[in-house]
Amino acid sequence: MQDPLKRLIAELHSAFFKPNGFKKERTRFCRTVDTAVQEMLFQSSRWNSADSPISFSIYVYLGFTDIPRQDGGQSFASMGHIAGLVPGRPPLFPLTPHNYEATKKQILEWLPQAVAEWPKHYEDVRRLLKSAGGSNVIYCGYK
Repeated sequence: MQDPLKRLIAELHSAFFKPNGFKKERTRFCRTVDTAVQEMLFQSSRWNSADSPISFSIYVYLGFTDIPRQDGGQSFASMGHIAGLVPGRPPLFPLTPHNYEATKKQILEWLPQAVAEWPKHYEDVRRLLKSAGGSNVIYCGYK
């Protein structure tokens, strides 16, 4: 992963994720609220190259500790990109030295909105995971 993206993730961790109870593992941030497991993953594009801006996506997941997979692992519903929680956000973020601060500022504005939206999907995702027997699923119930 490119250094500017590592730096951005570290700064977002300090500014938002850590103060809000998220644990960091590489580029993944996760927290448990009651039985809900909220997770965001920052993923660098596989098509990044040294001569182009770094592009990355922010994926969101939701799971529940009381709905395990059959193998005992954590079941999750993929909610797609951050636009699933904050409509109108791009699926891919280009990151350059010129837009670094603006991109960080935008993401820091969107993260509280995304976290506030998660609980609105709890019951739908819970039903979907239970009906799938705890298998991981894709949830597209957002607008």
